[in-house]
Amino acid sequence: MLQIPARYKLSALLLACSLLPAPVMAAPYSGLVKAPARGEDFFGTPEHFNRYYTDPDYKPERVLHVSPSGNGDGSEASPMRPEEAFSQVRAGDEILFHQGRYAGCWGLDEDSSGTYDLPIVIRAASSDVSIDCCNSGRKACFNLEGASHIAIDGFRMNGGSYGIRTVGLHYKAAGHQKGIAILNNRIGNQYKDPVFSGQSDWIVVDGNIAHHAGTGDGHGIYLSNGGDWFIVRNNELHDNSSSDFQINADPISTCAEADIAYDDPRCDGSALEGRGQGVSEFVLVESNYFHISDVGPNFTSVRNAVVRNNIFGPYGRHGTSFWQETDNPRLGSSDNRIEHNLFIGFNRRHVLQNTRDSDRNLIRNNILLGYRLSGSSVEANPETVLVEIDTDTVHDSRFSGNVYIGGRFSGFSPARGEQRLKTFSSDWFATFPPDGMGTAAAYRPEKTAPFVDKASLLPTTPMDMEGRPRRNPVNPGPWEYGGELRATITPQHSASTKQNTGITR
Repeated sequence: MLQIPARYKLSALLLACSLLPAPVMAAPYSGLVKAPARGEDFFGTPEHFNRYYTDPDYKPERVLHVSPSGNGDGSEASPMRPEEAFSQVRAGDEILFHQGRYAGCWGLDEDSSGTYDLPIVIRAASSDVSIDCCNSGRKACFNLEGASHIAIDGFRMNGGSYGIRTVGLHYKAAGHQKGIAILNNRIGNQYKDPVFSGQSDWIVVDGNIAHHAGTGDGHGIYLSNGGDWFIVRNNELHDNSSSDFQINADPISTCAEADIAYDDPRCDGSALEGRGQGVSEFVLVESNYFHISDVGPNFTSVRNAVVRNNIFGPYGRHGTSFWQETDNPRLGSSDNRIEHNLFIGFNRRHVLQNTRDSDRNLIRNNILLGYRLSGSSVEANPETVLVEIDTDTVHDSRFSGNVYIGGRFSGFSPARGEQRLKTFSSDWFATFPPDGMGTAAAYRPEKTAPFVDKASLLPTTPMDMEGRPRRNPVNPGPWEYGGELRATITPQHSASTKQNTGITR
């Protein structure tokens, strides 16, 4: 375990014990947040994502065709080797992988980046492109160090330590990479993480399946080191050996080890001012299906996030946590909006937790369910902790419109008007999977469910998990409608990958 220098512990202690009032923080972002089109705003800031993702009319200036046995000039009729394409790729190019199985160990750095207007696109021409990630160097299929505005779309990746590893050059905002888009990939069996980022701003992870991350780290998707402005949507994570989804701003590394005190604005300030390298801000996490891993998602020192229309759980140990690793109140996972999610647990541990100054969160119109097996059927589990609140440091989070099924509470009582159900029937959902391994559509509510149409429409979450408009009154949780699941299409350009984007299996 990393040791925190004594001077930072003292600084945090003095701050916590100060008689001065705590700094005034903003309420959760009040506007409607969505994945932006080219040139639109994201959390009120002009977007700087990848044009391949945001502009449906984008076309590369040049296409370099590659194949496993390529030995040609890179034309469609005469593909080259991938190594040759990576050695000459420039802003505005696309490297197009033809069908086949590859041994992958490719990288780009700050001298081989795309630009905001001319990204570099690395794309699979069909779903029959697979890569075995290497066991040398960073042990990644794709390693991006300091490279910006790169899109990786449509691959199957297996093994190595990482599927995709993408990092900036410095903890300071000026050293972060920008504009990475990780789209429509199926990545599994890595020793560490299928998707890993650090010091990366304006990153998109959309439409991927990440599974069976190993004991080296064990996160399906891990976004670290104080990056800001993220989109994480339409992904499925399962069977990962640690927290399947983790955002960790990691102030121990980004601040303390850089000789910056936790209460220095360089550590806890706002990304809008180019500060706050100990915080991750302005994050959209929506329409994901995260389940059957060891531990649920960790939101660690995450501020101003919108977390909506997701399915979380069940998990082997515990569910979703909003928390931090210091004693500075400003580094808590606070000022977030958590709406229309389904949180599921099947043991005694928490389903949703707010702790260590993770305060002022809006938690609305969610379903929190604790269940257990009884023979071949399921029933409410009275021992599952549905909500755990650290009452010493969390006072101003607001709950409304939520449904609590089974379970119990720690440091928390439901708000007036919220629904508390002590029994549970699997018939309340379309095809409730006792083992947690069904599709996202299995959790669509049936008309007989007692929580149908029991909440008020929120202007900040007007669409359901499938992207269809909600009506008022609304169903709590991610689904507004029953019936057959339709595909949700991720913005991209590969006809071969226009498919259901990870929310079903």
